[in-house]
Amino acid sequence: MKKLRRFVLILAIFAMLPLSVNAKEKVNVYLFKREGCGFCANALTFFTNLSEDEEYQNYFNLVTKETLNNKVNSDLMETVAKRLNVDLNGVPFIVIGEEYFEGYSNTFDEKLKNAIKNAYENESIDLVASLESKDDSNSGAITVVILLTVVAGIVFLVYMAKDSANVETEEDVVEESKEEVKQVKAVKKTTAKKTTTKTTPSKKKSNKK
Repeated sequence: MKKLRRFVLILAIFAMLPLSVNAKEKVNVYLFKREGCGFCANALTFFTNLSEDEEYQNYFNLVTKETLNNKVNSDLMETVAKRLNVDLNGVPFIVIGEEYFEGYSNTFDEKLKNAIKNAYENESIDLVASLESKDDSNSGAITVVILLTVVAGIVFLVYMAKDSANVETEEDVVEESKEEVKQVKAVKKTTAKKTTTKTTPSKKKSNKK
């Protein structure tokens, strides 16, 4: 029985080994582009074909960012460029890990492939993703502040409404008390009048003979 348990334990350890030794994650290749841009279209074709390559399809994911009429993507591109100390002249703008390429021509192909492989093997930092998450956290913080302000406003209005209701109730109580006092005084006056208007019986004088 003990041998069987030991055997099952060893099998479980071997079964978990592939999970503990995780395969490397694919690299995100960011292509900031603009619709109608010929160089962007050529870059997109290159990466699309490369993603079908038997070797490189295991290395990267292509993430396209359309900047035309998209302020979020255009702002992100500018933020990434500033972080990389790049003076952007236009698109395509390609970011792989912490490497970047301005424009595109087929002379870039080998450099791009080397950048992808290098980022994959060295597990480079995903600069674009880190900046995106930072923007999301900032917008999330702003949203929380707005929500808290709205909630505080609602609480204040409810408090003021309750306070005014309490004041009105107190005023009503005072008015009712005044009315009761008036009624009591009126009753006392009426009672006093009745008391004073009562006639006392006169005593008959006895006639002495």
